[in-house]
Amino acid sequence: MNSLEKLNDVEQLRVLAASIVDSYEIRVDTVCSLMIQAGNLLHSFQSELDDMMNRLRINLTNSQSLRRKDFDFMIRDILDHHRKIENEAILSLSHFQEEEQGMILSLRDLITAESHDSTHDIEALLDDMLTRQKKRENDIVRTLKQIQVEQEELKTGLKKLLEKGEAVRIKDYKAMLKAIRTQQGEGNRNLFNLLDDFDLVRNRVNDQWQKIVSINYQ
Repeated sequence: MNSLEKLNDVEQLRVLAASIVDSYEIRVDTVCSLMIQAGNLLHSFQSELDDMMNRLRINLTNSQSLRRKDFDFMIRDILDHHRKIENEAILSLSHFQEEEQGMILSLRDLITAESHDSTHDIEALLDDMLTRQKKRENDIVRTLKQIQVEQEELKTGLKKLLEKGEAVRIKDYKAMLKAIRTQQGEGNRNLFNLLDDFDLVRNRVNDQWQKIVSINYQ
């Protein structure tokens, strides 16, 4: 291959790489937008949970004279766990955006570099870019799924207690909290491995919940 042919090959690689990076940047922007939308939906769902907890708190106050601070203390560790996972999701998305933008800038610098030696660097960086992006996306989606699963668990438990009205007892509340803590431990690890679509969450959580509650009431 003569020098002119090599030059043409390098130029073709640069054009191809530039096209891939353009498409990649669009994908990153799209992924970030979708992740933010998912996070907003989960945040809205949390508002619904707050309302349900307040109604249950009132019922237990009326039927069992349970003080507000005692109600809040009993569920605090579960809510703290939820907030921890939510913060992890926010940080993961932020890191995803920063790292992907850094990768894109590095590629654009290599593509515009005059040195022919940059050809191998471009190929290596493209391979690394695609591999790392998929892993980061999966990590963020997994965290968002975990948030949704745990929100669904809490909603299911609260709903069952609210259905009792003022007939609800403190022991019912304690059993519900125990069931959720059990799920946050071993139960959810297996559940997360099965989840591949957000639409599957509700039914699977309900099934898991029925099993846990039946065990705790035995």
